[in-house]
Amino acid sequence: MENRQINKWLRRRFRGLGWQLIGYYFIMNLLASLAMLAQAVSQMAQQRGNFSPQELDLEAVVGNAWGYILTVAVGLVVLYAWKGADYWKREIFAKSAPITPGTVMTLCALMIGTQMVSSLWIMALEAVLNLFDRSLLEQLQGVSGASDSVSMFVYTALLAPVAEEILFRGYILRSLWPYGKRFAILISAFLFGLFHGNLMQIPYAFLVGLLLGYVTVEYSIHWAIGLHVFNNLVLADLFSRLLDALPELAANALGYLVFGGFFLASLVILALHSKQIRVYRRGEWIDRRCVKCFFTNSGTVVFCLIMGLNVLLTLLAT
Repeated sequence: MENRQINKWLRRRFRGLGWQLIGYYFIMNLLASLAMLAQAVSQMAQQRGNFSPQELDLEAVVGNAWGYILTVAVGLVVLYAWKGADYWKREIFAKSAPITPGTVMTLCALMIGTQMVSSLWIMALEAVLNLFDRSLLEQLQGVSGASDSVSMFVYTALLAPVAEEILFRGYILRSLWPYGKRFAILISAFLFGLFHGNLMQIPYAFLVGLLLGYVTVEYSIHWAIGLHVFNNLVLADLFSRLLDALPELAANALGYLVFGGFFLASLVILALHSKQIRVYRRGEWIDRRCVKCFFTNSGTVVFCLIMGLNVLLTLLAT
């Protein structure tokens, strides 16, 4: 009876996270859809009755990120008002150990190396889909690379990294930390990966989430935000613009040289620190009861179902 009560208590403690993510997800999509609709209506109004559907600038409509920007603003204001300034200072922006320049360089190398992991995963996924006469290359252009509008650049390169770190490594990871440091890193990375809602990004986002979760726990969320901005601004946007400006052969060569080189460097780094990694991994026991209760509460189950449906729809759209 006591175990049943503990499990019930744990599920009640965990389920709010799933429902809160669902709420944030639907608000984000609602506001984004309204912003895109407003963009389309604006285009039609400018034509003054001479508009035809073929003249709709879909690139401008899809590139309208003001709905996402508004979602970030609303989400951060609500979290601040709900938890208060002391929570932000004591929990979200708490500092752990000081960080050295060498550690920063190592973390940047690992972050760049994960880009190659992402490329290899996408290549494998594309090969499998090609067997069924499907392709994800068109969708890939919409979730990676340089931004097509100022609002999308501001969101993806700057605001999204800050907001996602505060949400996933600040609020969610800190909420899970009392049940174990490793548990908090793993679960927050899982939710972060799944929140991306497509098979192209989920594995990569999970891997990046593990790295950023570790950085937050061992150092501070400030460094996690910095790494996330570095990834989105420098690697995903600015470097993509550089590759787009080069001939295809030169762009492919430079991309594989940079990402492949740092991928090999990441493997060397992990090999050299394998003993420390094993010690860290074994240093704290993960309570299986917490894992079971997290994945069996209503919030997590519904969140996983919604994201799973989103993944399925994106696959059907290929």
